[in-house]
Amino acid sequence: MARFTELLALRSEFEEITSGYNMSVSGSDINSLKWFVENGHRSNSLRNGYARAKEIATIIVGEYYGAKETGAGL
Repeated sequence: MARFTELLALRSEFEEITSGYNMSVSGSDINSLKWFVENGHRSNSLRNGYARAKEIATIIVGEYYGAKETGAGL
C-alpha cells in the first residue's frame, strides 16, 4: 500500500499532467480519477503524458478501493 504522502505527490503530478486535457470533470478527487481511467482516452490518448496520467489514476483508484475493501484508512 502506498503511503499517504506518496498518494498526495501522485495527485499533484496527475493534476499537472492533465491541466490542459479535455475532460468533463476537473481536479483529482476519486470520482475524477475513476472517470479518467474509464473515459480519459477519448480525447486525450495522444496527448503528452497520457500514459503516465492513466497510470497514476489507476494506482490511486486501486489504493482507494483496496483500502475500502480491507477497512484500512488512506
